[in-house]
Amino acid sequence: MDVTCLDLLSVEDYSKRFRGFGIRDCAVIDRELFYFVSVQDWDDDRPRPFHDELETRLTKLQLNAEKRWLSTTMTGYSRLKCSGPREGDVVCFAVDGMGQVLAKKLEGSRDESNVPGGGGVGPCRGSVNRLKPLFGRLYGGGDGRSLFHRVGPEQWREVGPLPPEGRGETGFQDFDGFSETDLYAAGGQGDVWRYDGSAWLRVRFPSKMWLESVCCGGDGLVYIGAQSGTVYRGRGDDWTMIHRGDLSLPFRDMVWFQDRVYATSDYGLWEIQDGVVRRSEAPIEITNCAGNLSVADGVMLMAGHSGAALHDGQSWTRLFSIAELARNARK
Repeated sequence: MDVTCLDLLSVEDYSKRFRGFGIRDCAVIDRELFYFVSVQDWDDDRPRPFHDELETRLTKLQLNAEKRWLSTTMTGYSRLKCSGPREGDVVCFAVDGMGQVLAKKLEGSRDESNVPGGGGVGPCRGSVNRLKPLFGRLYGGGDGRSLFHRVGPEQWREVGPLPPEGRGETGFQDFDGFSETDLYAAGGQGDVWRYDGSAWLRVRFPSKMWLESVCCGGDGLVYIGAQSGTVYRGRGDDWTMIHRGDLSLPFRDMVWFQDRVYATSDYGLWEIQDGVVRRSEAPIEITNCAGNLSVADGVMLMAGHSGAALHDGQSWTRLFSIAELARNARK
């Protein structure tokens, strides 16, 4: 498989924007505009600071712009996520684990009030774990079995009424949907729920494994990534384990693109088609960029600690390689 390497990041821009940082999330806004969340690396030989003491950056890559790269330095944020869709002049939203919100324009940004909730009350009862653009809206999910969506500036509404908060190890870690009235959310130890447009229904899931990722596929089935890279497939109360993983990490992201599910972690890229889970045959220049996935506007972006790559539905293009840039910077 041939790979186009655009290598859009110069050594100078790498040093300014990503050197000493690791990419933790990415978002496609459209096929010309992408965002990356990167967090300051830390030497494990020294005591690690709290998450919000590490510097976080939100970096824009706009392919058709004269000024292609732009970074925003953010302090006091922890476990930041980014996502579309556009809302007026705001092109990207960044929300951290504590519900702090940054509305990002092409140039400039504004801080907004936190996603409301906490103490067992929605829209967000606990930490924000995931952001996704669904059905033209920005959705978020978090601890205490909470799911919510944005209805306007400084306005968030729970998808509910929310299910009981529950005891023990409960979700939500991730969610996805076929429509606004057919949503699935999962997390904790085998804690899976379905929203039918008016109420949340507990799914009889066949495992108490830790659950990390959810994808509602174009084939009409739901895929759930569990601990160690294990994958379940089903819908409603009918589920089958289609792959027992033996990895030390679960799949962080699972997305439907073209005719299959793509799943990724820091360990690489996998493809799921016709019930078979296999490592992607994409070249190493691409799979080295594994870590996070985002799909919008007919393209799929993958980004991780070693770089970023784009799939346009026909072929892969490497956008930049942090590993190569780091070597060149040392020279």
